[in-house]
Amino acid sequence: MKKILVLHTGGTFGMMPMEPDQTLTPGNLQHELLERVPEIAQIAEINVQIPFNEDSSDLSIKEWDVLAEIINSNMNTYDGFVIIHGTDTMVFTAAALSYSLLNLNKPVILTGAQRPLSKLRSDARLNLIDAIEVATYDIGEVVIVFGQHILRGNRSRKTSITSYDAFYSPNYPPLGEIGLNVEPKKSLIRQSSNNYQFSPGFDSSVISIHIFPNCDPGFYRHTILDKNIRAIMLIGFGAGNIPMKESEWLVFIKDAVSAGKAVFINSSSSHGKVNLQIYESGQKVMDAGAIGCVDMTIEASVVKIMKSLALSSDTKGVKNYFLKNIAGEIED
Repeated sequence: MKKILVLHTGGTFGMMPMEPDQTLTPGNLQHELLERVPEIAQIAEINVQIPFNEDSSDLSIKEWDVLAEIINSNMNTYDGFVIIHGTDTMVFTAAALSYSLLNLNKPVILTGAQRPLSKLRSDARLNLIDAIEVATYDIGEVVIVFGQHILRGNRSRKTSITSYDAFYSPNYPPLGEIGLNVEPKKSLIRQSSNNYQFSPGFDSSVISIHIFPNCDPGFYRHTILDKNIRAIMLIGFGAGNIPMKESEWLVFIKDAVSAGKAVFINSSSSHGKVNLQIYESGQKVMDAGAIGCVDMTIEASVVKIMKSLALSSDTKGVKNYFLKNIAGEIED
């Protein structure tokens, strides 16, 4: 029987209602798991650790590195890893782990729930059973198992606050589906011939600006002068378009690049890819020194920028790393 390490980090999954107002608070999940879901002991030998118990909105670089370190230090002890995580920032953590645990040959699964395990009609039970079973398969990736889908973690986005089918992968097919059987799609799963590497560390010196019609770049010019900000991601429209009629955003980009900032362009559209060569505005943005985020999600992009800032001290190195396919987050 395979050995699986379950890491509980908090989130809705393990919350308990507290009287008198039924507010959800973190519960004693280590006890709850085997009592409420005894079937998991039939799938694998389970050990549980609780490195922290936080709302996922409060998780940051520190927690990403803690999780990566625990997995790395236990890589030779366990056959797979399951992380119980709040849904709100699950895709950020999935992306971070995919950039820190390189060339995996074991599964690292993230799962969670829209409704606590202690509640009737909870999706927590099935998600956990599915995640632990998938963790026994030969999947050398960081993946999200949720709503009976197997998704590449750094390709995923949360799309619903209320539906049990809460995640999807807009620009890469699901790695598998779960019905009567667990059915991984082997042709879509990464197979690395390189040795496993551990690469922790992130630098959060990046700001993301979501552009909207009539958005004034003057409100953000302080970011160009702020020496603590090393990178700027602009979220534009469609294939990476930004307002050009007054050219103020173009001037903003040129000034930011001149100030030594790395400037990236992403899109508010989830499907498709940023291509700055299609339209005149995109070409001007590219000529000004910005680079497109191709088909990466907004979440995977900003986390990758954080990783690139930690690995490189110069803008050229940051851009070069960003455009590499590190863990399947970007098309080759």
